[in-house]
Amino acid sequence: MSYSSLEIGDVTISFAGGGPEPSWELDTAYRAFVTDRKPDIEVVMLQGCSIAPMGNRVFDNPPVWSMYRQNATVAIQIFQHLAPQEQKRTLVFSHPLRTADLYFHGESGRFTSPFYGPTLELLMINYLAQGKGAVIHTCGIERAGKGILFVGESGAGKSTLAQLWDEAGVEVLSDDRIIVRKKGDRFWMYGTPWHGDASFASRRGVTVERVLFLRQGRENSIKEIKGIDSVSRLITCGFLPHWDPQGMAFSVDLFTDLATHVPCSEFTFKPDRSAIEFVKEITG
Repeated sequence: MSYSSLEIGDVTISFAGGGPEPSWELDTAYRAFVTDRKPDIEVVMLQGCSIAPMGNRVFDNPPVWSMYRQNATVAIQIFQHLAPQEQKRTLVFSHPLRTADLYFHGESGRFTSPFYGPTLELLMINYLAQGKGAVIHTCGIERAGKGILFVGESGAGKSTLAQLWDEAGVEVLSDDRIIVRKKGDRFWMYGTPWHGDASFASRRGVTVERVLFLRQGRENSIKEIKGIDSVSRLITCGFLPHWDPQGMAFSVDLFTDLATHVPCSEFTFKPDRSAIEFVKEITG
């Protein structure tokens, strides 16, 4: 049996698989997330096709993955129409999500990497939707013990800012995806292995002190944003469980709470070192 565990967003995922010695190795981006903590989610890796009933298709993200549900059982088929047989897999779990089966469809009799593709990200999105948190498209940094989120969709400049902060000696938790959770009366942000072009991935967590929505421009400026505008921008950049009405309601409430209690602004920036100095001035 093979066994290892990862801690992502203060959630521990364990992996176990029987049968032949596994062929996969821990991807570089995941190595900083290895832990020996007791698992919150247990993933069992299996060879062959799932025998779980597919049920009705409830969400489709062509051509990468499709989700099916029958009663409380969810099955996510990944790379069914794209990849070689060895890369196809099916993730099966039930609510509440505490365990999951991950089936590899290849005929070689050896496991392929569980870290390939969106498998673990989909697992985490569904787990966090159970009242625990959300994944957001954002660059996240820790500076002087404070966390700042630079929120934006692809092409907004997150990786550029991440590289600039790194050059300035500031720790970058992620240049593309951050997990946000509320604990007590504080919001926490955590780095993830699901990095962007700049490849920053840290397991650290820090409280969220500021949210800046990115917009590239010719000058650096800041504009305060309140109310529904902040919530709408967070929703646009969130990885939301559209297939789960309760999870959607929780996610919207979480973003509303975040926008209400953490200062939010639109940050128009020049993609150079001056943007870093500008943020230092406005955040202290």
